[in-house]
Amino acid sequence: MKNIGEKKLKIIKKTIENYGGIFELPKNTMLTIVGDEVFLVNNLIFEKIQKEKITDDVYSMGVQVGKFQKDSFLLGLECYLMLSNDTKKLKLNEKGTSLFLYGRDVFIKNIVNKPKKGYVIVTNIKNEMIGLGKFDGKLLSNKIDRGFYLRTLE
Repeated sequence: MKNIGEKKLKIIKKTIENYGGIFELPKNTMLTIVGDEVFLVNNLIFEKIQKEKITDDVYSMGVQVGKFQKDSFLLGLECYLMLSNDTKKLKLNEKGTSLFLYGRDVFIKNIVNKPKKGYVIVTNIKNEMIGLGKFDGKLLSNKIDRGFYLRTLE
């Protein structure tokens, strides 16, 4: 368990920018790394763990927002917690949301707003983040969605 260094923070910011996001940490929080996983944690909780010297057996804390794989960062589904409200997102209608949450790709007719091509943050009509995808101008390819966890429980 340690604080994110400047080099890794730059990689995280660049990854978020690649998805059209704007990096912004919520007040009174920080990023910490345990192994290769990155967590968003409340400052008071982190200070308490440091003060109590519980660092040996910690394998998780706060909310996991992604993980490092070699020199790249993979965004997790909770990465929206680090995004500014001004972040551009691809918004799906109800049918598109249903398809996406079942792991399917989505055609443009189910997309509410015209997004940029490339990696995108995907939301439903209520602006709730439902996953990450890649848009090629005609089709949204599902990279990961909130339904993934339920489908893997079988």
